[in-house]
Amino acid sequence: MKRTWIKGLGLAAVAAVALGATSAQASLFLDSWGVSYDSWETSSFAPPTVGHVVEDWKTGDNTNGWLDPGYGGDQYDAEAAYVGVDSNYLYLAVVTGFPITGRASGNDFYHAGDIALDLNNDGDYEFAIDTSANGAIRGGNISWENPSINGSSPWGGVSDPLRASAWTQNVGNSQFSYGSWQGRYAIEAKIDLATIGGPSDSYGMHWTMGCGNDEVEYTLDSAEPVPEPASLLLLGGGLGLAALRRRRRNSK
Repeated sequence: MKRTWIKGLGLAAVAAVALGATSAQASLFLDSWGVSYDSWETSSFAPPTVGHVVEDWKTGDNTNGWLDPGYGGDQYDAEAAYVGVDSNYLYLAVVTGFPITGRASGNDFYHAGDIALDLNNDGDYEFAIDTSANGAIRGGNISWENPSINGSSPWGGVSDPLRASAWTQNVGNSQFSYGSWQGRYAIEAKIDLATIGGPSDSYGMHWTMGCGNDEVEYTLDSAEPVPEPASLLLLGGGLGLAALRRRRRNSK
């Protein structure tokens, strides 16, 4: 089971940033949200509705270890995912130890996956944010390639899917960033909601790498009413500013 967090801030969204991929050590929005490695929380400059999940694997051995669902250590660790939404944009981010350029292992070469996007929690990934094409948005009857190790599906398929292999619509482009980030790598996409058909009740994202050693996924329910901090103080009766928590069902 993955623990997810929903946070409603009721504050202005982060200002728009320039189009295109950014250089190493740059961030599209994670830096302005106040996110830092090993802290992970967002600040008041994040969108009105934002959530994240953290699955960071840590040990003194950088090359091995159980990541859930597979092995790999920090070099294959999908560490955190963020989903945020305001009135105009959807924000998606992944922090990982795995480079977007991929990694060779033995006779195999493992590519970084696309960010798969599920609207309205219907179990289908309607869109792919193509990480190999500067964040181009794919849609319409997407065929998905799944992770593979030595030609076989690893870990019972729990890391599926990996990346879009065919599609019928080039939907548009996201504002996209990939680069080194605080000793790791960050993949970020900012998507105009109009490009994906307007606001949705929920936004689910999934990301993995070609071996499927680790994956990260998160669903943000944008329709769930979340009191602002002032309302919590008035109505909480001792709840204070405690975050609202819920458990997301996991197929593992």
